[in-house]
Amino acid sequence: MKHLIIIIAALLFCSVKTIAQKDIAHTRISILTCGPGEDLYSLFGHTAIRIIDSTNHTDTVYNWGGFTFDQPNFYLKFLRGKLLYYSSADYFPDFMYEYVIEHRSVYEQVLDIDSPAKKRVIDAV
Repeated sequence: MKHLIIIIAALLFCSVKTIAQKDIAHTRISILTCGPGEDLYSLFGHTAIRIIDSTNHTDTVYNWGGFTFDQPNFYLKFLRGKLLYYSSADYFPDFMYEYVIEHRSVYEQVLDIDSPAKKRVIDAV
């Protein structure tokens, strides 16, 4: 009986691992490179990570350079590298809306990485 439980547990573990790898195989990860804007804070452009999960029907952009304009001495802090930044996750069409309105370019570079590397990226965001 003990051996049967171990075999069943091993089979279940392998099945879960196989399902997870199949799901992640349908995930596309890319780098978005956004062109510069006219405002001082956007003169150097921006990059973000886009993850499309076709299994769960999600399309999310992860940013690590968000900020609010209402910080005291905004531009001084920005220039000195002392601005308080935050990370965010946005639905891709919402992310693109701002760049379309501002007539800024967005280039996408799809990463050619295997499933374990995709998993590491997803775990990191």
